[in-house]
Formats: sequence, structure tokens, C-alpha cells
Amino acid sequence: MVRAHERDASRRLARAPVGRRPGWVAHSGVPGFRVEWEATGVHTVVAVSGDLDRVTTAHLEAMVAEQSLAGCAVLEVDLDGVPSIGSTGLSVLLGVRRWCLQRGMELRIRGAQPSVWRAFEVTGLDRVFARGAADLAAHPRQELALF
Repeated sequence: MVRAHERDASRRLARAPVGRRPGWVAHSGVPGFRVEWEATGVHTVVAVSGDLDRVTTAHLEAMVAEQSLAGCAVLEVDLDGVPSIGSTGLSVLLGVRRWCLQRGMELRIRGAQPSVWRAFEVTGLDRVFARGAADLAAHPRQELALF
């Protein structure tokens, strides 16, 4: 089931025309949702703020598809401003991951709040997505202590 969603998102990313917004993207902005882009050489960071849900995932897909990633080796998605993520948000991240793999790029997730990263752990996607180096140092894995 996840693969079907991943495939759909990957197809939409591949079809996005260069230089203009794809037709499947809503033309009005979503209040409270923001995507910012910062590229430095072979490292690119996409900072997301707001909920990743059915309405906003198309904006994230469009942002990744429209940007010029020539020479990019590592794409990091910064989820620091994302308070919650659902199955649609996870699905679109899987589509972005497939899109990156097809272009020989590495996709990393960084800045995910514990509640958001828990969604990755529950679905098993914590083994699929690499975390940024700063996240691993700042949030060491904690084990539960049973008394």
C-alpha cells in the first residue's frame, strides 16, 4: 500500500514542468504552511513549517520538482517547524525519497520533533530515512527503564 502512494508522488514529481507550477498544485497559498529552500554547493536544505497533510503535501512536491538541483548530492528536509505528520505526509516523503534515489541524491530528515519522529518509528520508516548528523548528536536514542 505504501508503494502505491510512493509511486504516485514520484510520478507527479517527474511530470512537473520546469519554470511554472504544475496543474495539480493549488494556486492559492495555504495559511500557516511554508517551504523555504537553501542550496550551498552539493548540499540543499528544504525547511518545512506547518502540518504536512493532504492539502500541503502538493506544495512540498512542487517545491522539490521546480528547484534546480544540478550538482546536489544531499537533500535534507528540515521538519523542525512541523508539529504533526500523517500518512499523507509520510507518503509524500517516500515519493521525494524515490525521486532523489532516481537522481543519485541522498535524502536526509533533520529537525523532526519527537512526536513527528515517533510516526516514522511506528511505521518503520525510521530505518528508511537517514537522520541528519546534527540530529543524531543532539537526540541520542533513549531506552525505556522499567522498574
